[in-house]
Amino acid sequence: MSVYRHQGKWMYDFQKSKVRQKGSGYNTKQEARAAEADARKKLKMMNSDFISLCESRLRDLKERRTEQYFKENELLIKKLILRWGTKKGIYRGDVEQYLSERLKKSSNVTANKELRMIKALFGHGIDHEMINDNPCKRIKLFPVSHKKKYIPPKEDIEKVLMASSPGNRRYLMVIIHTLARVNEINKLKWEDVYDDYLILRTRKAKNSDLTERKIAINDTLRNVLKGIPKIGEYVFCYNATKKPYLRRLKTIKAACRKAGVKEFGYHALRHYGASKLAAEGIPLTDIQAILGHQKATTTNIYLQSISPNLKKAMDKIGIESPI
Repeated sequence: MSVYRHQGKWMYDFQKSKVRQKGSGYNTKQEARAAEADARKKLKMMNSDFISLCESRLRDLKERRTEQYFKENELLIKKLILRWGTKKGIYRGDVEQYLSERLKKSSNVTANKELRMIKALFGHGIDHEMINDNPCKRIKLFPVSHKKKYIPPKEDIEKVLMASSPGNRRYLMVIIHTLARVNEINKLKWEDVYDDYLILRTRKAKNSDLTERKIAINDTLRNVLKGIPKIGEYVFCYNATKKPYLRRLKTIKAACRKAGVKEFGYHALRHYGASKLAAEGIPLTDIQAILGHQKATTTNIYLQSISPNLKKAMDKIGIESPI
């Protein structure tokens, strides 16, 4: 039923073109029905070309990209359909106005993220010969000042490990000793674990190809893996369903609170490991390969320590202080 009463007021609620349409706060059923009829009338005037573009993009994302990335795009595209669904043409000014409004409610980082997704939406249309021009191709990203990433000290990581349950402790140890992304560990299968290495797989942002890299297994990681019970095809899965783990941000946050240390997330463990390797003189290219970065500039963001080679280089300046 599309019109019903809720908390003393009447509302309408229906779905069209995969977008939920809702209106509430009406005093009578007749008012709600009239509002619903008006909403449906407006939807009849929707730009079918834009709707088709959005549907095509979502189908492509569902087939090629991660569930999280698909959900993020789906949420944005629903907002864009409500905003531009009745427009016969979408131009640069429309995109700039949307971004300007978003900046009032969010950060430059969020606005840039949505701009990239909007560009990709129209880029998909060009690639599939659905449209001829990308209205936001010349819109530049907003300036962002990168804050220094918090890297937990070794002592705090050890405290969090001690505060975690045995199962979560193994999970953390695998992340620490592979420097993997959480999604990569969640999808790790036993068939990808060998005697001396394991294979991690991830999708790259630009081409959506599933890429893999080999990570050497050290003695500590080998012992941890031996202690994990094999109850399914995935290394980490739920006992009841055998399905792989989903996002587990609350788990590490709770362990941080229990350990009495400053909160950090799983990704901070990648930063910790990368900085530790750099401090030990491991070449940037090797760290880049371990982290699975396409560009060395991305790896550089992770490194907040000075490599021994750079320290030695500065010692070569050779001018002594006269004081």
